[in-house]
Amino acid sequence: MKIIINSEEFVSHLNNVVGVVDRKQTMPILGHVLMSGQAGEISLTATDLEVQITSKFKSNIPDDFSITLPGRKLFDILRSLGNTEVEMSTRDDTVVLKTEKSKFSLQQLPANEFPLFDSAQGDQSFNIAQAELAEVFNKTQFAMAQQDVRFYLNGLLLEISPESLNVVGTDGHRLAKTSKALEKKSINKQSCIVPRKAIQELTRSLSDQKECKILLVDNQASFSYSSVTLTTKLIDGTFPDYNRVIPSETRTNILLDTKLLKPALQRVSILANEKFRGVRIDIINNKITISSENPEQEQAVEELDIDETGVKISIGFNVSYLIDAVNACSGELVSMGVNDDSTSALITDPSDPNTKYVVMPMRL
Repeated sequence: MKIIINSEEFVSHLNNVVGVVDRKQTMPILGHVLMSGQAGEISLTATDLEVQITSKFKSNIPDDFSITLPGRKLFDILRSLGNTEVEMSTRDDTVVLKTEKSKFSLQQLPANEFPLFDSAQGDQSFNIAQAELAEVFNKTQFAMAQQDVRFYLNGLLLEISPESLNVVGTDGHRLAKTSKALEKKSINKQSCIVPRKAIQELTRSLSDQKECKILLVDNQASFSYSSVTLTTKLIDGTFPDYNRVIPSETRTNILLDTKLLKPALQRVSILANEKFRGVRIDIINNKITISSENPEQEQAVEELDIDETGVKISIGFNVSYLIDAVNACSGELVSMGVNDDSTSALITDPSDPNTKYVVMPMRL
């Protein structure tokens, strides 16, 4: 094999797939990227056995080929070269990269040992704008659990119907839910749990206004957009009934300016207990006080004016959860709804009625 390829174009497509490549793999082949050339097109594929990503681009190739290359090393080399032409050739088990003044020899592994997913085919698919899909993921992914023993929490729930897409994330202490209307699709009502790694990779690479095709087949989901196809195994489990967690109504509802609330929470968080991250929210008539203290007896207090509530409530929350929810609200105002000192807070953006955030209280 001998081809000439532009380094910047190569890097841009390699960047689409290299996120699932880990240098420290139990199987050495998983640290490699499969590079294949066929019919004037090059495809780059990487996998961690749970998520597989392929990025394709056109190229003048004289013959079909299939090789594997150490993904991270290749990415770092090409990125360091700048915009230049790179000659790639193979010799025995080595791939040689040459420019006018540089030469690199990389070890390859047998391409037939690269573990590819079975090709996903089916009729349960629908299209959604990339920007819209990225938006619903950004509004919910922060609430996913991280390596929870309740494996069904380590991802996002996608509820699909012919008219809408609901996306829900929770780690058992907070919850994020948003909805996006779809043009009526010929797809059955169904739900699936997409794992955390796949959501993170999708959020990183979804970009323009072109559409993303989502295909659901058995225990796999496939997302095809631009030059990329991401296929992921789905989490096999039952997602909790999130509707039981979202308060149907809240008796005390406070409207706050995002530009005032966000920095107030961030300042108070500086002196919060580093382990538990607790802050106290005190609502007394027309004032809300946010306070924290730590084992060193240090304290922080922030006071904000609010409309008259006629109530006196004191609740503890994890300040990081509050900040995440407020950050996910894009409007100028944030509504915080509470009932008493032992029930969850409902945080919403008045400009986005389809999105809700729930934060459970904590004892201080």
